[in-house]
Amino acid sequence: MARRVFDTSIKRVYEEVAEELKKICGKEWVSGDDAVLIAYSRDQSLEIAKFPNLVVLPETTEEVSAICKTAYSYSVPVTPWSTGANVGGGCIPQRGGIICDLRRMDKIVDFDEENMSVTIQPGVTFGRVFVEAEKRGLRNICPSAPASVSMLSNYLDKGVFQISNRYGVGTDSILGLEIVLPDGSIVRTGSLFDEKYGSICAEGPGPDISGIFQGSMGAFGICTQMVARLYPLYPYEDMVVVKFDEDDLEGVKEFLRRIARENCTLDTLLFQDAYLGMGLGANQDAAEILSIQVPRQNAIIFYGGQTEEELKIRRDQIDKVIKETGAQLAPEGMLELMKELLPWRRVFKIIQLTPRVQRMTGSFELFWFNISMDQAPGIARAFQRLVRKYFAPADPEKSDRPFPPEEVTFYLQPLEYGRTGMLEMDAYPNQGEPEGVKKGLALAREAIEMICAEGGFFDRPYGGEGSGFGWIQTPLLGTYYEVLKSLKKKIDQKNIMNPGRMGIPSEPFE
Repeated sequence: MARRVFDTSIKRVYEEVAEELKKICGKEWVSGDDAVLIAYSRDQSLEIAKFPNLVVLPETTEEVSAICKTAYSYSVPVTPWSTGANVGGGCIPQRGGIICDLRRMDKIVDFDEENMSVTIQPGVTFGRVFVEAEKRGLRNICPSAPASVSMLSNYLDKGVFQISNRYGVGTDSILGLEIVLPDGSIVRTGSLFDEKYGSICAEGPGPDISGIFQGSMGAFGICTQMVARLYPLYPYEDMVVVKFDEDDLEGVKEFLRRIARENCTLDTLLFQDAYLGMGLGANQDAAEILSIQVPRQNAIIFYGGQTEEELKIRRDQIDKVIKETGAQLAPEGMLELMKELLPWRRVFKIIQLTPRVQRMTGSFELFWFNISMDQAPGIARAFQRLVRKYFAPADPEKSDRPFPPEEVTFYLQPLEYGRTGMLEMDAYPNQGEPEGVKKGLALAREAIEMICAEGGFFDRPYGGEGSGFGWIQTPLLGTYYEVLKSLKKKIDQKNIMNPGRMGIPSEPFE
């Protein structure tokens, strides 16, 4: 009987909340229909699906503020959602509540060509900014992901890009934020602190508190506007593809570090075959065919210059590193294929025209973390052993590799001139097979613990309550974790803003 009364009480609360939200945004932009809510209950990760109670689609910062004030007065959770292209469970509502879907906030507010910046809302995609910036001789930094991904969300999430060896991660390109706090109040940082500043490169004022909202997956507030850096396009460009033997992880590591330190390239990354096939293939069949035609490990390098002379100087630097590290140029035919499929300026237009789930067998289980470049080979081999343990084929004699190539890939990205690297290790369990899900979850638990033990650092602590990177690593951080919890409690006294993230329980604070 108590349970029935409790459920009725909760239902009544959300009926009242729904009516308040309709007054804010209009009844057509609020729904509690299960057919709508199911779309917000999960993503490509193996995180457990959890339904929200309501979804609302605001159009302005003022509407977001009013939504948060309403949620705060009723003590119901709010989870921000932009374009929904999440692969780490970051938007699955751990305690139900309201999904604040920001896709209607899709305006490019301003381009500042002189100061090379753009002001955007959450629903603005990488593809839109790339196309518009290119008209002005500029570019944004874009991830190896569909062009339909929210640029604002990805930058806040410390996104890593092929050009990160030169320009850093997403948060390094943020100049200002507009944040709606859990109680509905609004804070502006950096160049958005006062409208008379314009989009100048400024942090603060004083301590730059925008860092609190970066990498926190909306647990401290909802970002409704961002000023982000843009970068110059080079009129002359070319590319090089370098291949490595299947097990030559030491050669990969040293080559990428040297290339990054020379500062002679624009985009620099290592893709393994299946991941490369997914990025270049026009569809799933093409991806699977392409992945077995290219070498196992391929470093793709784009370089450019303001003049043909500068372009030649950059190529000489690249050739010097290739010679000194003993790397091998890919066959000419493969280079021509790459140039046809992956011209630098058009890469994200291509992905935009062929959006699809980037996976080979049902799911996209990511493990991405920062490491010293020297650590990459050892951790990658340890991950291979775990994949063999959980996903080895029933008959190894039928496989031409120790594990099926479609079940694991690596992506190694040098950061900050090779001082550090981002290693992404991906497995592809099938969400449609219960055994595959069980194996994937078991692999995740062991892999995350192994990465933490080996010194890998998850700067994006994904995972819902009791799972993922955040719930294993974050509580190990001692005083840092205690300060994090204190900040959360101070800013979000009722723990309503995307609760259950970063190892902090989803229940209301006592």
